Amino acid sequence: MPTDQQYGASIRAETSLFANWPPNTPREIGDFGRVNGSLFDFYGRLTPEEIEALGSREGPSPASYDIMIKSTRSLNAHASGEANAKVADGKALLEIKFTSDQGVVFAAPSVSITEITDLLALGRFLNKRRLEGNWDTDHAVVVQVSKADSATILLSKEDGAEINFEVSANAPVNAQLVAKLDAGTSMVDSHGVGIKIIGEGPLTPLFKLAYLKKKIFGDPKIVYREAIAPDAPQAPDIHDIDDDYVLTVF
Repeated sequence: MPTDQQYGASIRAETSLFANWPPNTPREIGDFGRVNGSLFDFYGRLTPEEIEALGSREGPSPASYDIMIKSTRSLNAHASGEANAKVADGKALLEIKFTSDQGVVFAAPSVSITEITDLLALGRFLNKRRLEGNWDTDHAVVVQVSKADSATILLSKEDGAEINFEVSANAPVNAQLVAKLDAGTSMVDSHGVGIKIIGEGPLTPLFKLAYLKKKIFGDPKIVYREAIAPDAPQAPDIHDIDDDYVLTVF
């Protein structure tokens, strides 16, 4: 599996959210595009008027993500060899090791969530666009974004990959430490690590999508449904305008 798809699938399995790719790509509520495997391909944005009408709200407190997939981390206060020469007195070596070529480190200790407040309005906008022949039902819309003040994201590209950082000898080994690392001043050495986003921010690494689809009776994910009136104007590509459509968040 390609690195980007592997990362997206791993993060989605851990969080039930979509992972932004590349992780530092801009992502905002109202963006739309197609789901490509475990990733999202951006095509465009809803109009400013539509986005404003959807409203938005922020979560009451930040969340913390500390995901280690096929990877370990430990503080080595007794580094030796070449690495020891690069660690100053009073410092220790934070060692992050990967046991697979599909290893992931995702540390984001302060993540704020913003989501739209009116899913009913979004359903109406998309249904109106569909009737006008101005909406591809394969497209999904970003309805929630998670923004990180600072994050570290590492992906291995081989079994046995490793990356080491110089940190304070008494530093607590947690997401806060990993997310605040600095590639320019604290990284000692690295091998076998592909993607390195180290202590960068702000980022929007996670988001949630919703899309318009035909009604499936009993679908528990349905948040919006509107029967199309029999006398509604028929768009060129609409053949059965009596079908129900639903907005599904996933």
